Amino acid sequence: MLETIQITPIKQATPIISDGVFIQTVSDYMEKNDFPLTSINNIVQNSVEIFSHCVKVAKNQTTNTGIIIGKVQSGKTSNFIALTAMAFDNGYNIAIVLGGNKNILLDQNKQRIKESFNVDSDKLVVLDTNSNSDIIAEREIERFVKRGVKVIVVGLKHHKHIDKISDVFTSSFLQNQTTLIIDDEGDQATLNTKKYSKTSAFPSAIYNSVNNLRKKLNNHTFVSVTATPQANMLIDSFDVLSPDFGCLVEPSPDYCGLSDFHSATNEDKYVKVIPDQEPSIFEISGLPESYITAMAMFFVSNGIRKYRGDYGNHAMLFHPSVQMTGHELVRSRVQSLLDSWQQRAEIPNDMAFERLRAVLISAYNIYKCDGITIPDYNELEPFIIDSIKACSSIMVCNSNTDASENSKHYKTNIFVGGNMVERGLTIKGLAITYLIRRAKGKSNIDNTEQRARWFGYKRKYLDVCRVFTTIQIKKDFHNIYEHDEALWDTIQKNLNAGKEFKDIPRIFMNNSNLLRLTRPNVAKEERLEYGQIRQQNSFILNESVELDNLKLLEKLRDENSNSCVLKHFGSYNHLYVENVFYRDLVKAVLSKFKFPSTCNFSNKFFEGILQAFEMSKINPLIDIVFMRHNDFSVGNRAVDANGNIETGLMIGYSTNYIGDRKIPDQKPNVMQLQVHMIKPNNLDINYFSPCFAFYLPPELSEEVSKYVKRMEEK
Repeated sequence: MLETIQITPIKQATPIISDGVFIQTVSDYMEKNDFPLTSINNIVQNSVEIFSHCVKVAKNQTTNTGIIIGKVQSGKTSNFIALTAMAFDNGYNIAIVLGGNKNILLDQNKQRIKESFNVDSDKLVVLDTNSNSDIIAEREIERFVKRGVKVIVVGLKHHKHIDKISDVFTSSFLQNQTTLIIDDEGDQATLNTKKYSKTSAFPSAIYNSVNNLRKKLNNHTFVSVTATPQANMLIDSFDVLSPDFGCLVEPSPDYCGLSDFHSATNEDKYVKVIPDQEPSIFEISGLPESYITAMAMFFVSNGIRKYRGDYGNHAMLFHPSVQMTGHELVRSRVQSLLDSWQQRAEIPNDMAFERLRAVLISAYNIYKCDGITIPDYNELEPFIIDSIKACSSIMVCNSNTDASENSKHYKTNIFVGGNMVERGLTIKGLAITYLIRRAKGKSNIDNTEQRARWFGYKRKYLDVCRVFTTIQIKKDFHNIYEHDEALWDTIQKNLNAGKEFKDIPRIFMNNSNLLRLTRPNVAKEERLEYGQIRQQNSFILNESVELDNLKLLEKLRDENSNSCVLKHFGSYNHLYVENVFYRDLVKAVLSKFKFPSTCNFSNKFFEGILQAFEMSKINPLIDIVFMRHNDFSVGNRAVDANGNIETGLMIGYSTNYIGDRKIPDQKPNVMQLQVHMIKPNNLDINYFSPCFAFYLPPELSEEVSKYVKRMEEK
């Protein structure tokens, strides 16, 4: 049974009921379906943590937005079902689940929810916008709630279906019900896909319908659930779907994901590269060699599992193309090969089987060379033959064809799929994946990662899992692994430090010029690329602000007096404050310094560089150089009425001076912040204001350029 969890979250006025009827029911379902007790308790703890941020059942009208971030194929559905149960146990009466933009995903979500909430209909009803359209109406929903029946409405992610749900909430009684909205795969269709399109004046239909639904509900929490939160984190912070709070959901130890398949230590074992010189299946009349090898490894791996006593589902997926005509071509040719192999498997003593045996032995030897512990081939062959005989016909899974029902009648399945296998859909026992589909030019990290249907809870047979793909897709997934590790680490550290999710810096590692974080029509990003020297381009026109800025710098100088060194450069003397940690400089000065609104420097500029350093786990030093210390005679500059410095900040080369740009050359591997005291010579201003020139060494500049940030609205 579920362990009672005593948690009263910080800032929580009323303790959360964490062992109520609904969460117990959901926990019982997980236990009956072989979830480890530790996983069940983790899911419940996650739901308590997330619910602590949700709006509470009260007369106060308020709304907020959250995000649950999991891993691809890690069981995020269990987490949002547990959150829904937690909400019901704590006074919510209505939950809305936007459950996919395909009917198969809607049905899958509804069925899973109904199975998890296995209670009488006088306690809870689960309705969907396809099957229960007549009941999803104001009068019926209001009757359920007034009778004490909890209501879950599962809606297709389509504007007409969402509008249908919105129409329910017309009475003040329903509009004031505290409601939970779950947006499954919330990084996909719900966001404004027309934000940066030519028709950006009009929001996308689903986005518009979701916002209209939210406007109807006076007291609600909207929670996106996704494994790829890049778009949700990149959208404008003032967008209504930008998360106010968030939670990372760690999978259990049995989960196998990016680090297992695509880290530098593992990828050469689990990822088999299709040779560039091999012709495409769409260019020849037969099957390329890699298809045959992948098929052979599929049956050998199934034989290995059966030899070990593991007769669970075993599946293979060909993901060749977005075009449905391509799916049929692949299905037809792979089916011909399978037919031939199944005929030969019927008579293993026949000469015809010898050619198949040679192919299977070759696949067997690949596993053996990879270091897999397996018996002698002759001992294994009967299990391999049994797998070939037991295999289903090749099944297509795309927008037109749903193979899920037919596949239930077999333990060994081969699928050919397209977009349908990218999100939400789980292929049981997927062991061998053949993926050649990739967009030309740049690909999106979130969409590419969602194609990784080979992730999941498969630790007990991970050693026989393989992915056949191109060298570029292999590189893509390695870069995505590095990006994902940095993303999770950044979020976790900020949340542990008590920072609100909405305040986490939107800076992300992306070490590939062929990948962008998400679709450019939804959100924009820009790379952190800085020239080696950047000069401040504008002047503070407010003397009180100038004084505040100067005090910050003087305090820094005084507190580091032991590190101060006066250095002579021809005609000028510069005061160095040496070897200050950049992190300390940002905290003490650069995060508090007040820049002009039109300045090319800002607090975010320097904080963004710090964030990149922290994500790279480095803490570099910087020298602060007070240029021409105690001699401001050359500080006069032409400044226009808006504060723009017209004549440049830095002094150039002369016979008695190497020039300001050459000063960093004395220590080329150390960052430098030059402080120039400037006064307008053409305005009625009689004070000098500190302005900066910033030097970033080449190695650090290269490190910073691995990262991208959210492009803010101007």
